[in-house]
Amino acid sequence: MAMSTAPESTISRKVVRLGVLIVLVIAVYSVGWYFAAEFLKKRILAFFGGGNPAGITATCQDATMGGYPFRFRLNCSGLAFDDHFQGVAASFGPVRAAAQIYNPGHIVWEMDGPAEIRSALGLNTALDWTNMQSSFRIGLSGLSRSSLVMEGLNATVTSTVSSLQLQVTAPSAQSHVRQNEGNLDYATLVRDVSVSLDGTRIALPPISASLDATFADKGGLLDPRVAQEQKLYGTKGEIRRMVIDLGEGRVLTLAGPFQVGDDGLVSGRIKVEIEQIGAWRDAMKTAYPDQADMIDNIANVLRALAFGRDDSEAEITIENGVAMLGFIPLGQIPPL
Repeated sequence: MAMSTAPESTISRKVVRLGVLIVLVIAVYSVGWYFAAEFLKKRILAFFGGGNPAGITATCQDATMGGYPFRFRLNCSGLAFDDHFQGVAASFGPVRAAAQIYNPGHIVWEMDGPAEIRSALGLNTALDWTNMQSSFRIGLSGLSRSSLVMEGLNATVTSTVSSLQLQVTAPSAQSHVRQNEGNLDYATLVRDVSVSLDGTRIALPPISASLDATFADKGGLLDPRVAQEQKLYGTKGEIRRMVIDLGEGRVLTLAGPFQVGDDGLVSGRIKVEIEQIGAWRDAMKTAYPDQADMIDNIANVLRALAFGRDDSEAEITIENGVAMLGFIPLGQIPPL
C-alpha cells in the first residue's frame, strides 16, 4: 500500500503546484492589465486635456476603462473637443472604443448622435445618424489609416452670416484615409443623397457619389506632431476617379490633377466622361431653370465632341479658379 500511495502523492503535489502557478499567472496578468488600463486611461485623458502636439483640448465625460481580460475598452458618456488653432469646436454623444491587448494600435470605436460642430468661419453643423462605426491604426507617426461608416445620416449646415441652411440626408456614407509614402490617400462613398436649401429640396433625383483622390505630401495631416504645419494653400494632388450617379444610366466621371495656389485659387485639368447627356440636361434644367441656356450650350458642346452620340468625353480646364469647357465658361470657383 505504501508503494502505491507514493506516486499518487507525487502527482497530487504536481497538480497543486500547477494550480498555484496558474493562479499566480492569472494574478500577475490581472495586476498588469489593471495598471496598463490605468496608464492608458491617464495618457488618453492627458491627450484629451491638451497634452498633444496639435494642442486640441477634449473632454471624455465619465471616462471608464474595461474589457478585461483580453482587450482594453474606453467608454465616454459624451465627447467634446475644441481646436483653437483651426477655430472649430464640437460636441458628440456617447463613445465606445476598444483595442485587443495583443494589438493595441488597432482601435475600433462607435459613437452615438447627435453632434454639433461650430466653426469660426461662420458655419454651424448639426449631425445625427442611426449608426456610426469606425476603426483606425495608430503608430509612432500618428494615424496610418482610418475608416468610418455611417448609416441614416442627417446633416444641417447653417450660416451664421446669412442664415442660409443646407440640409443633407443619406442612407449610408463611408470614408477611408491613409498615409501613403508621405502622401494622403482619401476615398469616400455616399448613396442616395438628397439636398435641400432652406427647407426646399433641390429638384434632383437622389445622388450617389464616390471619390478616390491623393493629396501630395499631406500625409502629415494624420500626424498630430506636424498636422498644424500642413497648409491648404499650395496643395497638389490628383483625382484618380470621381463618380456622380443620378440613376437610370446618368453617370458622370471625373479624373485628373489639381492644385491650390497660394491665393487659394484652384487650377487643374479634369477629364470628364458623361453618359446619357440628354437625361443629364433635362435633370439639370429641372433643378436649375434659370441656367437653362447655359445647360443647353454645354449639352450641345458635349454632343458635338461625341459626334452626336449621347455619351461623351471632354476636358475641363481650370485656371486660377476659372473653369472652362472648351470655349464655354462654366463659372468662377471662389478662393478656398
